[in-house]
Amino acid sequence: MKKAGKILIISDMDVEKLEFYLLYKKREVVEKMFDTYKMILNADKLYLQDDESVFGHVFIAFLSLYIHCKLEQLLNKSELNHKFTPIDLLFKYSKVYHLEMHGRGMITEVPEKVKDLEEKLGLNIFPN
Repeated sequence: MKKAGKILIISDMDVEKLEFYLLYKKREVVEKMFDTYKMILNADKLYLQDDESVFGHVFIAFLSLYIHCKLEQLLNKSELNHKFTPIDLLFKYSKVYHLEMHGRGMITEVPEKVKDLEEKLGLNIFPN
């Protein structure tokens, strides 16, 4: 305990210590999303000239972050977050292609590892 350290938090909120601590811990999630936004999506580097381009860039980055968070929740729910990241998950699923030929859609062969992953995630994307 001598080396653990302490955090001093001063607030005018009238809440219990545990509730305030949990609020403080939720801040970590927001900081992690900003880190993902900047580092993984490279969304902090703007070289755009006009307002519309900046708005479009930020909008696409927001959608990407939303999808990233949803994939992370999916991995956490299925307890696969220690094996895969959302980027790994997208890479695995990128091996399956959807082809359009003569007005008909067709999915290429789904690798066995992707089928197993789909079953663990409970997505039921691919037809039998």
